[in-house]
Amino acid sequence: MDKRLFSKRTFHFLTIIFINFDHGIIPACTQRIESDFGINEFELGLLSSSVFAGIIIGTMIGAGIYDKFKTKSILITCSLLYILSISVFLITKNIVLLHFSRFFTGLFQVCFINLIGIFSYLFSCLD
Repeated sequence: MDKRLFSKRTFHFLTIIFINFDHGIIPACTQRIESDFGINEFELGLLSSSVFAGIIIGTMIGAGIYDKFKTKSILITCSLLYILSISVFLITKNIVLLHFSRFFTGLFQVCFINLIGIFSYLFSCLD
């Protein structure tokens, strides 16, 4: 197997593991999140669904982004912004910033969850 293809698939595999961990850890820690942030069940539900709002909006605009930019630059940018959004979630207790962080986490996950398999492998020869 080509080293570049192996590294792309390894990167994709590790990213999917991290994303699934992110999606799984929030429901597993709901009581702890409620007590740490001082929020009720309704606010926790909104916080948990913010990531899916980002995924939905990101999916609607994602295909156009792959048409305008190279796959590699999209992946690098989304990876860095994804790390930033996760970091904001870890360091803040401001509920508004938490919602933005979860929304942007979902938004930047789109290229890894939905679109990377489709666009980077089918059209990689066009880059």
